[in-house]
Amino acid sequence: MIEHTYRVLEFYKLLDILSNYASCPLGKSDCLSLEPSDDLERIDNEHRLVSEMKLLLQLKGFFPLEGLTDTGSILRKSQAEGCCLESEELLSVLRIAEASAHSKKRIVSHQSLCPSLKDLTRQIPVFEGLREEIKRAISSNGAIKDSASPELKRLRRQKTRLRRELQKALEDIKRSKNLISDGDEPLVSIRDGRYVIPLRTDLKGRVDGIIHDYSQTQATCFFEPIEVIQDNNRLAEMAHLEREEELRIRRSLTARVRDLAGDLEGAQKLLGRLDGLHARAELSRVTEAVSPELRPGNGVDLRQARNPILVALADDKQPPVPSDILLDKERNVLIISGPNRGGKTVTLKTLGLLSLMAQAGLHIPAAEGTSLPVFKNILAEIGDDQDIQAGLSTFSAHIGHLRHMLEHAHEGSLVIIDEPGMGTDPDEGAALAMAVLDELSQKGAFVVVSTHLNRLKTYGLLNKRTKNARMEFDTSTNRPTFSLQYGTPGTSYAFEIAKDAGVRPDILEQARGYLDQDEVRLNRLIDKLNRLKQETALEKLEAEQLKDRYRTAGEKLFQAVKKLDADRRTLLEEKRSEADTLIRGAREEFKHLINTFKRTGKPSQARVKGHFDKIGKDLVNRLAAEGEKVNSVELSGSEIGQRVRHKGFDQVGTILSLDVPNAKATILTGNVRLSARLQDLELISEHEEPLEDVPAGHTPYPTTGVQPREINLIGYRVADALPLIDKMIDRARVEGELSLRIIHGYGTGRLKQAIREHLKGFSCVKRISGADSQSGGEAITVVDLS
Repeated sequence: MIEHTYRVLEFYKLLDILSNYASCPLGKSDCLSLEPSDDLERIDNEHRLVSEMKLLLQLKGFFPLEGLTDTGSILRKSQAEGCCLESEELLSVLRIAEASAHSKKRIVSHQSLCPSLKDLTRQIPVFEGLREEIKRAISSNGAIKDSASPELKRLRRQKTRLRRELQKALEDIKRSKNLISDGDEPLVSIRDGRYVIPLRTDLKGRVDGIIHDYSQTQATCFFEPIEVIQDNNRLAEMAHLEREEELRIRRSLTARVRDLAGDLEGAQKLLGRLDGLHARAELSRVTEAVSPELRPGNGVDLRQARNPILVALADDKQPPVPSDILLDKERNVLIISGPNRGGKTVTLKTLGLLSLMAQAGLHIPAAEGTSLPVFKNILAEIGDDQDIQAGLSTFSAHIGHLRHMLEHAHEGSLVIIDEPGMGTDPDEGAALAMAVLDELSQKGAFVVVSTHLNRLKTYGLLNKRTKNARMEFDTSTNRPTFSLQYGTPGTSYAFEIAKDAGVRPDILEQARGYLDQDEVRLNRLIDKLNRLKQETALEKLEAEQLKDRYRTAGEKLFQAVKKLDADRRTLLEEKRSEADTLIRGAREEFKHLINTFKRTGKPSQARVKGHFDKIGKDLVNRLAAEGEKVNSVELSGSEIGQRVRHKGFDQVGTILSLDVPNAKATILTGNVRLSARLQDLELISEHEEPLEDVPAGHTPYPTTGVQPREINLIGYRVADALPLIDKMIDRARVEGELSLRIIHGYGTGRLKQAIREHLKGFSCVKRISGADSQSGGEAITVVDLS
């Protein structure tokens, strides 16, 4: 049944698509071997690795692994007694060794972006000695280099020198024996590894030697003069010694490969895994997929889900319509109805395939915030003509699959059934389907079915553990919209689709006469219910829009009042500053006057100074009283329960009681009751957010040790990350930075969502957005400050 589920949900087809994004056969093999798991820790680790690889791919580019081949057979060959690997085989081993070192270096250099990948590559050996030996001995075209050994270098030099001597000797013989015809050049050729001279056949009697070959026309013979036979013998002997030395070098390298075979095999597996992760990350990028939040024991919350196969194969003009697929433990059965070819089967396959993908460590094409449980078992029965590999099922085969599902489904399973009860009498089929759904629901399995049976739709309306959904149909065009709507069942619109397909109206009218009137009334009721729901949804949308407009107007009014208050405070500060300036001037004048009195002996310095102090104090008190009058609370007794701020302690509290004649109030701040003067209190607007209490010893404005332009929060918890963002913004404002980058990765999306919600609370934040696709996309939040 597992193979059947994989096949009908097209899991193998998805793996084929995935493997096309691999760089080498090792990665393709890794992709094709993926299997779903129910181990939450393992699944989380796989998603983390894919997210890190995706981030690395977008920010830094990935190291290609093209040219790597499976060296398993080569490594096994190296284990054989007396075996000697060929040069090309040694080069294949070299490519594995170099890719290991390159991959490890690349990931370690960016370990802050990919800590889990760094842990994965920690086990990869770099084979430094083996790489140097092979590169020193073998060239890229497979030839053994002179630098492979001193002996090989010596032999080749002697061989080159002897070859030049042979060529010169043969040319001299040809000239001295007058064997060159007019216009001929003194040529030397090689036959059977020996240096010879080409002669016209009629001239061969002029010199003693051995004929090795004739030309095709027999007009030329290839002649080895007796004078060079010994030299040719020596050259052949040196060629033999050269081959023996090359063989010895390859045997030495083979022994090194044999010693490192285990490490090489492990490195090859890890390289295949890296390339497989690269393919998964690339598929995630192409399909705009996310890492879902996996919540064991919770329901299904797929947001804007799309079928990955349709996404990968569709063109930009007709992308698949996304759907929200929702199930919870209280209502764990979803019955989807609607028109033929309206998307019911695609929705079933999308749910099943995305669940398999998530548990196989693949990102899924859905919106952020998507969550799934970890299913212990996924069982699917889909047998319509939309399944390319599976033909139409007989009723007996269908019943066999239902029986298997009843035996193997349990709490935490996902069961998907396309058209249960079909292939037999509709009433009996619907009754059988309802009994199966009852059993699966009681077991605690999540069940999703599609149907055209009205009795099954009615069952969905009456059963507390089921919910109905419909695929929408546009009656104006007689075409489905492929949009999934919850709350009510849908009708099949068979006559409308038949009319659109060209069936004659008189035949359709005759067909309507055969309909059961109860069925007709039920379909009309369903249509009416759907229309009422659509009208209600439109009215709700209009109400929400009006609410938003009123909220916007209120916020504008609040901002205007706030600006007026700020202007008032600014004016007051200006007046205070003017008064301070006047007082300082007066003080200087009185000092000058006192000094004059001292010099002239005029009476009473103390009297003059006292008079000055009295004037200054009266002026300051008048200004202070004016400021307190402006800022104090004017209360009448109706404000009990209002929130106020004590200006002296900068604490927020609630008014418990008022003593208006004495201008006092009792407030509750935290768990403390406090008596305060009304002039020390100010009302808090209902739009104003109270300040959070700052723990003792906390410095709310750190400006050192933080880079203002970019911060990497990958691996941080939300509680630890947000204070770092506060420090970063404070520092940026001090230093005049207007654009910040926050790297948080993909992950489950919780950290990104928390960061962006937190940033909305800063009045200095002008815009929050993701980076462009070439610079990190949604793995990075870009903040523009005003």
